[in-house]
Amino acid sequence: MSSSRNPERGGRGGRSPRYQHRALSHEQAHSQSSPQQQTRHHDHALACRDRPQLVTRQEELAELLQSLKSAGSFAYDSEFIGELTYLPKLCLIQAASSTRIALIDPLADLDLRPFWELVTDPSVEKIVHAGFQDVEPVFRALGKPPANLFDTQIAAAFAGLGYPLSLSKLVLALVGAKLGKGLTFSHWDRRPLTDHQLRYAADDVRYLSAVRHEIGKRLANDRHAVWAKEESASLADPALYAFDPKTQWMKIRGAGALPPLNQAILRELTLWRDRAAQSEDVPPRSLARDEILLDMARSPIDAVEDLNRVRGLPRPVEAKYGAGIVQATQSAKSLPPDQWPDLPTYEPAPEEKFRADALFYAVQCLCVGQGIDPNLVTSRQEIGEFYRIHASGQIPQDLRILRGWRRQAVGERLLALLNREMPVTLQWIDGAPHC
Repeated sequence: MSSSRNPERGGRGGRSPRYQHRALSHEQAHSQSSPQQQTRHHDHALACRDRPQLVTRQEELAELLQSLKSAGSFAYDSEFIGELTYLPKLCLIQAASSTRIALIDPLADLDLRPFWELVTDPSVEKIVHAGFQDVEPVFRALGKPPANLFDTQIAAAFAGLGYPLSLSKLVLALVGAKLGKGLTFSHWDRRPLTDHQLRYAADDVRYLSAVRHEIGKRLANDRHAVWAKEESASLADPALYAFDPKTQWMKIRGAGALPPLNQAILRELTLWRDRAAQSEDVPPRSLARDEILLDMARSPIDAVEDLNRVRGLPRPVEAKYGAGIVQATQSAKSLPPDQWPDLPTYEPAPEEKFRADALFYAVQCLCVGQGIDPNLVTSRQEIGEFYRIHASGQIPQDLRILRGWRRQAVGERLLALLNREMPVTLQWIDGAPHC
């Protein structure tokens, strides 16, 4: 997926820093290649070399979906524009099996519900690469999650190939084909699409079935294959795509440094901004950037006249929504103290930080020794929290590293290491690390 993006505005309507990070990762995952590079194809039994079919009629879509369902597995991707509207504007859907490639035009007055229904069909495997944003439209269209996903970027992390790895690098490593330069800032809503756009869009899915097959052969064992499917399935978690008023404000940098009452004000201002952005159909951050909300939370606005001291707040927003800003501020200030949020802040002592860092390096050994990229497994921040909780005599059960496949791969061994029940030994055997 790629998006014509204004880097000062952010993606997906500016709704979530986490979403922006994943969106940027998705764009980078599809566009890392040399500016001079042209697509150089390579024969693979599962890579269709045909020209893509442009689907603009409902009967063409019905025939395509029947073909994809009969194949039992297909790759898909999407192109969108995310910086102009509250929700991203879907402009193109690419789909490919080993025998055909099609480009579905959402701007051609098609009913896309049958396509999204196929994405939720558990009997058909859907192959994506960095597929976070390709999944989100399914929830909006049907209100239910996709099923039977296989994300090649995720799976590569279990096959000793690194994470996150761009599509171009993965295709070159596993199939031997060189993809041309990506189109991160293309105008996907213009018609007709150019030959360059059509070629790029087709190549985004052309090799995914082949890549999925080759990764499957490289997975160290059946357990890794199960873990890759489990992590791919996590893309279907509805919580990833919902705007959660209880937590959204926490993602604003600097929120944790505010006193509890000011955190309550920031929470209400974030809710106000989201409601206003929906009514205007614009990205929330185009109404008011995060740092402006933080400033108004730090120095509360008690009257519309006070808004003239807020630097960076667009004057049309001040004129139209000034009363709403004041109302949100007063609503927060009227809450009793027991309803104020209070983000915990914790600064580890130097000795504790050193030990937590040492534990993080041990976790990296546990990961690479099993051929799993540590970047997918955990983070230095999580391991610091793990160490702090364990050192207090508790078991950090709520942390991600002690859930699902992560617990099986690393979490149990990490507990055993801290409890002095098991040492960590890293060996270099046959040119690869083993733990």
